[in-house]
Amino acid sequence: MHKSLTIIGFGNQAKTWALNLRDSGYEIFIGLRPNSNSKALAEDLGLNVFELSPGCYSPTADIAMLTPDSTHIEIVEQIQNKKGCNFIFAHGHSLYFEGLSKKFSELNLLLLAPKAIASEMRLQYELNGPIGAVYSVELSKFEEESLLKLRGLAKDLGVKSFHETTIEMETKADLFSEQTLLCSILPYGALHSFNKLVEKGVNEETAYFECWHEVKLIADAMVKMGPAKFFDLISPNALVGSELGRQAIFDQDFSDKLEKIYEDINNWNFQNKLSQTDVAGLKDSVSQMWKSEKLNQVHERMSEELYKK
Repeated sequence: MHKSLTIIGFGNQAKTWALNLRDSGYEIFIGLRPNSNSKALAEDLGLNVFELSPGCYSPTADIAMLTPDSTHIEIVEQIQNKKGCNFIFAHGHSLYFEGLSKKFSELNLLLLAPKAIASEMRLQYELNGPIGAVYSVELSKFEEESLLKLRGLAKDLGVKSFHETTIEMETKADLFSEQTLLCSILPYGALHSFNKLVEKGVNEETAYFECWHEVKLIADAMVKMGPAKFFDLISPNALVGSELGRQAIFDQDFSDKLEKIYEDINNWNFQNKLSQTDVAGLKDSVSQMWKSEKLNQVHERMSEELYKK
């Protein structure tokens, strides 16, 4: 059976979807803005490219929206044959917070959200490793047919664990985990710990190994073993230390901060802040901050040894 998919965009996530599905036998069409720098790369990878512009037609009935959330409404408006299409989103943000589901309530809107960054999703596909995803067909006009479609697409992307959610649930949980753990405690906690060790006279290489390089090793063990087996495995020093750290850091004040972050997401305060933020300016500012940190400089130096082929 001939399988095909239109993918809008060609950033990291879109490229991973395209390559995984191409290798699963799909004919892939990439929708790009006029004069996009990604056109040559997509064509070099054997993908078909068409131009996104007002009044354009999608080459296929299934369309994966893999551009930034804020661009989705404009892009859907441009597609002339949208009423006959299935729009597949990898995150619920534009559906829930940007108002897309209300603006295009007549369309078939589906959620398929793999829970992995693009590079890891590609690697695990190549290794036949564990990729998880959540889905929702709550905005579908044909739920049973849409579920079969998403299940097949997920399998061809390399997804092994496929579970139902709601668009609201996925959107809020994704934002909450980023703000409270994945993009906050992990990188900034590592930075603070590294800086404190260096301040106390520990050499940079030792501090780097302990506070940055080992994060992935520990996370891999946690995910593979689960929390109970992980804490059975760690050394007595690590076990006692983890309890002391837990008691010192994860107190009522920390719990109150988690509650505040969730409420800011839930009552749209975060969405309002996001819409008022110069994201490009913030990205540049954060990038410059990290580039100035000793941790980043040590990482660049150590990476030449650790990851050289």
